[in-house]
Amino acid sequence: MNRYSIKMRASNKEEGHISGAEKIIPEEELEQYCARLLSRALRHSKGKPDFINLKIEAVREEEILHLPALEVTTIATSTPEEGMAVVLDYLRRLGLEQAGEILALWKQSYCMRGAMLLDADTLRRLEPDRDRGIRATYMDMETEDAEKQSACGGKNHFNEALVLATKVVNHPNILAELCISDDPDYVTGYIASKEFGYVRITTLKGLGSPLGGRIFLFRGGEGERDDCIRYLQQQKVLVHVGGKASMPALP
Repeated sequence: MNRYSIKMRASNKEEGHISGAEKIIPEEELEQYCARLLSRALRHSKGKPDFINLKIEAVREEEILHLPALEVTTIATSTPEEGMAVVLDYLRRLGLEQAGEILALWKQSYCMRGAMLLDADTLRRLEPDRDRGIRATYMDMETEDAEKQSACGGKNHFNEALVLATKVVNHPNILAELCISDDPDYVTGYIASKEFGYVRITTLKGLGSPLGGRIFLFRGGEGERDDCIRYLQQQKVLVHVGGKASMPALP
């Protein structure tokens, strides 16, 4: 099967980044998904873009790593404070003595274009460019249900977050990921880890807040850091719901 990676980014001078999305799809669906992603860029709650970029690349089947989706747990919280307390508890379950300091550093990622890559033990920031951060890309969900939902043309926060979290925490040097969406209309966030899966927390910020960001918690040496960044930014991944994935070894 011939596949293509599509990436969309939209921005304007007032708001900066407005919208972004990506897909890995069969060749016969390329035209319709380009149209859907353009529609999404033009109809975002953060405003009208004055710049839209579509990047399309061919993907060979042998380049794709197939992963089963993380198990999902949802925890209902009514305030951001309750939500942060849940995140704190899960960080402590991972044995992180500086869990409170990690939450404080999370706020520094709110103005970044990508994620903060943080040493889980020393709390040293590891991303080469602190403004750009690390962008986990080249990923999608392989399921009929996901395709039917995508046909509506809108954003599916849950599916997209589950795909990203599954890719990220499957690198052997990533201990966990923390995420709050920068979408003003979406207050749910998550913490994800191989230890306990994808933990969806229903309230992690106030409604209407444009603030959001993510941290990848890393444990390893300098050479492992470089391999991790390459994996996050370049490895093609399809995430399968229902445990039907094939599992080649991680590169």
